Amino acid sequence: MQRALELGAGAKGKTFPNPAVGAVVVDAYGKIVGEGATDVCGGPHAEKTALRKAKGAAQGAELYVTLEPCSHFGRTPPCTDEIIKSGIKRVVIAVKDPNPLVSGKGLRQLKSHGIIVQSGLLKDEAALINEDFFWAITKKRPWVTLKLAMTLDGRIADEQNESKWITSEQSRRFVQELRRCHSAIAVGKNTLLCDDPKLTARCGRKTSFPARIVFSSDTNIPENSYFFTNSHEARSIVVVRNSKKQCIKRKDNIEYWHTASSQYKESIAEFLDIAYNEGLTGIFIEGGRQLASSFLENGFVNKVHLFYGNKILGKGSQGLLFSHGLPVSDSLSLNKISHRSLGEDFLVSGYINT
Repeated sequence: MQRALELGAGAKGKTFPNPAVGAVVVDAYGKIVGEGATDVCGGPHAEKTALRKAKGAAQGAELYVTLEPCSHFGRTPPCTDEIIKSGIKRVVIAVKDPNPLVSGKGLRQLKSHGIIVQSGLLKDEAALINEDFFWAITKKRPWVTLKLAMTLDGRIADEQNESKWITSEQSRRFVQELRRCHSAIAVGKNTLLCDDPKLTARCGRKTSFPARIVFSSDTNIPENSYFFTNSHEARSIVVVRNSKKQCIKRKDNIEYWHTASSQYKESIAEFLDIAYNEGLTGIFIEGGRQLASSFLENGFVNKVHLFYGNKILGKGSQGLLFSHGLPVSDSLSLNKISHRSLGEDFLVSGYINT
């Protein structure tokens, strides 16, 4: 199962809006005879790839899979049918699928054909890989992760608005991995104007291209920006608030998502509804104090990653600035907190208490 988890984690970022799953076929002698991970959306699922590689060795073997096999027709036929045909005698599942189309049906179908089924092995680790998918499929709204890189005194830029580099190269490499695990990376227009970011996920020699999102009060995107000139690389979206009506328009390879509200809270809520309907299940908020503060203050953030560089500025741009300060009794807090050192930096991660 540990190997299946590794395969699932490795597939993260290329399977959206499907979950990232790993599967391993083990013969009677304990030898791995087939393994696989979820392919791009519309491609084979992990179980099918593992069974195809195992070939005849699947007869009488065991299948370890990180998520309950699907039992319905979607973009591909059910995985349960392939498992039954293969002659697998035992299936070990890490976590059940919360998708109502599956949700226990896969397990029941396998059992009805005499296959031994067990579930719960390393379920917490498996759930973590697809926490965004689990949230989105049950809440009908994208999972939102907020990342901030700050100095020890909470500044994201100095008095001259210079922000390169607050954190170390090691921290920035880790951010690329976080980007890879989301279906979209979002920044505010000011970040676009100041930094001209690529909004790609550069992990070693591999570059992946999540959807790019810019939040703006208008449709005026600089034509010399990387976002504009390279809009063919990835799905490129401008979220425009305070429009006459909610709609999506397309021009020059860019999608313009118009929300019909001038208020940040209502506009973000509209954006999230559109994003879910458009198949974006995990949003990575990465740039702009106003954008980060609006998402966090209005209760739209699920998870935060706070990177602290080993610097003290004393003055400069604050990382967060809410429209109204919160009293201590009603302050936001985190649960399931973790922390780690990244060179001279440190990272605090956690989930927003709701």
